[in-house]
Amino acid sequence: MDVQSGSILLGKINFLRRITDCKGTSLSHSTLDALYESLRVKWQLPYDAFYPFGDHRRAGIETVWTFDLDNDMLLFSKRDCGGRLALPLVRQRPITISDFEPLEPPSQPTLGLGDDFMLMPPYWEPKLHVLERNKAFLSRVLNDFGYQWRHILRSRYNDLTFRKLARDVIRIATLDFNVVEITKPRHGQTSGPMVWIDSLPEWDPFDSHFTRVGQLWVAMSQDLKGGLSLVRRHISTKTGNAPNSYPQSADVVDTYLILSVRHIILCRAGRDKVEWTQPEPCFNGVDSLSGQALDMLLSATSTSPCQTPIHNLPTEIQNKIIQYTSQGSVEAARMGCILGLGLPFLWKDGDLPLEREEAHRNRSEITPAESQLWFDGYMSGISYKGNRHLDIGTFSD
Repeated sequence: MDVQSGSILLGKINFLRRITDCKGTSLSHSTLDALYESLRVKWQLPYDAFYPFGDHRRAGIETVWTFDLDNDMLLFSKRDCGGRLALPLVRQRPITISDFEPLEPPSQPTLGLGDDFMLMPPYWEPKLHVLERNKAFLSRVLNDFGYQWRHILRSRYNDLTFRKLARDVIRIATLDFNVVEITKPRHGQTSGPMVWIDSLPEWDPFDSHFTRVGQLWVAMSQDLKGGLSLVRRHISTKTGNAPNSYPQSADVVDTYLILSVRHIILCRAGRDKVEWTQPEPCFNGVDSLSGQALDMLLSATSTSPCQTPIHNLPTEIQNKIIQYTSQGSVEAARMGCILGLGLPFLWKDGDLPLEREEAHRNRSEITPAESQLWFDGYMSGISYKGNRHLDIGTFSD
């Protein structure tokens, strides 16, 4: 079978050990090494598939080959066509493109509510309290997250990817990330986009679909009705209607955030009543985060900062103080939101407008500080730098 130069080969590496030669014996390590060296493709070990076509970052990609070991199938995708073939045939004889059964390109998930339209009114309309300081900072960070990972957000993804994306959304909303500042000269060390078309989130996922963040319960499901079921199940454990439950007072009301990543709703539940807000569009890889969804997310996850003597100072002086916490302005803005200090962030580094970095670039001694957002030891794909229009250039786009 001819494999075009520039194509991408997807699949777990150990799938090759299941391919046998015509005598029924396993392929040797030397055979595997020969395959790696002879096929001019990019080998990957992904935990989820992706569809690169329709994104400008797909430059150079002609074909995606996917080895579906669960169903024992080999599939290929191109921009306008695709095909599939039973893997046993590959083990029996050489194959050609004519052996593949034609397949339509994968359908994109609907951006509407689908079956979740059953979450009908009357809707709960809570009073949302959002600090302008936090909104000015986090609205852009969240939207840039949606932009950088749009190739995944606009496609279908598995549960592991979903739990990673959900954790990213919550960690950004709660300011639970690190800002790594790049200030030294850099020449040729790293190349390419911050997030490429085949990138998958590397950070750890939520361990389960139900967790607590501060005083808020978060239910995660790719469909909102599934999230509501998680909420009802949790309520039943508190009201004595389930094994190992404990009684709850009738006047105790809990707040839940139900996150499907593509949509978000708030829910409040007491002993005898469950109410929810109208679902709001969140991250779909196409649209920006809606203003109402942003307010719901930030209001639900916000906490009150501890009061210090600095809070008694004028906000202009508070601004000056938090600027000393870092060389770049992004970390100072994050600390201002955590501590409740300073004015809303204007997205400037001194007099320079801050812009999202989409590719790794060379740096000189005069290049402004670059602020990268990290989750523990993993880069989020989001980075900012003051735009002076004097950069040496991009290694490769």
